[in-house]
Amino acid sequence: PLTVDVISRFYPRVQDEYLNPNIAEENKERAENARWERLLSIALNPNDKRPVLTSEYAHSMGNALGNLKEYWDEIYSNKRMLGGFIWDWADQGLYKTASDGTRYIAYGGDFGDKPNLKAFCFNGIVSAERETTPKYFEVKKVYQPISVEPVTLSLNEASVLVTNRNHFINLNEYETRWAIIANGDTIQRGMIEDINIPSGEKKEVKILFKKVKTNIESDYWLHISFHLKENKPWANKGFEVGFEQLPIKDVSKKEFIRKPIPFQKIEKNNNKITIKGKDFTSVFDLNEGTLTSLQYEGKEMLISAPIFQGYRAPVDNDKGFGNWLAKDWKQHGLDSLKRIARSAEIVSENKNRIVIKSIAESRSKHGRFIHEYRWIINGDGSIEINNKFTPEGDLPELPRLGIVMALNSNLEQIEWYGHGPYENYADRKTSCPIGVYTSTVSKQYVPYPCPQETGNKEGIRWIKLTDKQDKGISFTCMSEKMSGSALHYTTGDLDTATHAYLLKPRKEVILSLDAIMLGLGNSSCGPGVLKKYAIEKRVYELNFVIQPVKK
Repeated sequence: PLTVDVISRFYPRVQDEYLNPNIAEENKERAENARWERLLSIALNPNDKRPVLTSEYAHSMGNALGNLKEYWDEIYSNKRMLGGFIWDWADQGLYKTASDGTRYIAYGGDFGDKPNLKAFCFNGIVSAERETTPKYFEVKKVYQPISVEPVTLSLNEASVLVTNRNHFINLNEYETRWAIIANGDTIQRGMIEDINIPSGEKKEVKILFKKVKTNIESDYWLHISFHLKENKPWANKGFEVGFEQLPIKDVSKKEFIRKPIPFQKIEKNNNKITIKGKDFTSVFDLNEGTLTSLQYEGKEMLISAPIFQGYRAPVDNDKGFGNWLAKDWKQHGLDSLKRIARSAEIVSENKNRIVIKSIAESRSKHGRFIHEYRWIINGDGSIEINNKFTPEGDLPELPRLGIVMALNSNLEQIEWYGHGPYENYADRKTSCPIGVYTSTVSKQYVPYPCPQETGNKEGIRWIKLTDKQDKGISFTCMSEKMSGSALHYTTGDLDTATHAYLLKPRKEVILSLDAIMLGLGNSSCGPGVLKKYAIEKRVYELNFVIQPVKK
């Protein structure tokens, strides 16, 4: 109404198109459908000059807060925009003790309460115990009071436009650091002394570095970060207030160089092909159309074969208002796909290389996914796998297209080059710069009180899984992109457990590698996933190379 000083809306949309449909024209005036309005369109109305402050606009339930950056790109683009409110700060679960004595975080229905809203009390960017989550770090990054945009960016010179979004603080109160990073390694670093930019102002800043020699197999990044110069009541000296990572140059050429080492032996018996070489043995089952064993230095890497995966354990947003993705997935049978091996044949063979082509399909109730493999097994122990996924028939919006396999339980150490260190997704990775990260498989699981999809990493260039002796297996992306996760839980485990404490970790490592994973979306009670983070019903490719990792 015109009588209020500030315009507000409940879960308005950004300008991008969404997966969930627009509201019917005749229902747009209903109060509960205000969430279907476009936030920026409200601010651009020339007949109204009042400030726009959206009430709730980001619902942080479970694995959530996708496309938060898009909201703030729009908010910063218009002076009438004041911001908005995230629902909310902390999960609101209560401790309860199970019959076996396990203490866990409980939610609606766990106390015999009827009716209830189940897990709708878990909406925080921190947990009920006030521990940070990946969502917290995304908010910190998007809300940081400094922006850095490229002006001139090359391996010869760099200048950036720095905007101070603080209301009172000059940027000279921060220590400004920069680094040039190639393939995850810092090759140059330095400081920018006393950037004098008052609050609300912007300035072009030059980064002085030595000319970098180009390697066509490297990508190059400029990383700039801002840190407290002194201790503050809320943080210590050196605390990172904000950062930006800007791409200087992408990899010019992805090429795998095979070593021409001859096989020691090839055995063919009952549709099984056993290929032996120096320090490796692989077994391919023509009936199953996939690799069933891979040993490096006598140690088995594979517990179960690489097969198609087209389902994810629904996140809360997948179940939310206006989305109903999870319901569609299960009605179409994506959670219980039936795999059928169609064909497998040796395409070519010589003393140091064997090529096998196989086709399988995974059937849902009204559609299917055709999975075409091309396996190149080399005498040096490497295996090139080219995957082509084709969705056909009556299928819902898709959660993912990729493969899954189980690896030896000894491969607990994980290292990857991609977005990190936190769990991230196509629409929630602003807080996760590209880099090389090390951790353990156990730590990749995020303990959402109500289990759901977790642990994903976007932009994976390579991932290594090793044992305590630093020996194991690596997967190097040779296609446009690759995402994935390494957990001690299957998708089914995460899908069926109602509480985190009921999950029992498996010994083996469940490795998922995807050509594409659906975004998270921004709300379980409002707008869903943006179309640009959705999966088109077309052919996708996922190509990677498996290699042994030696100490």
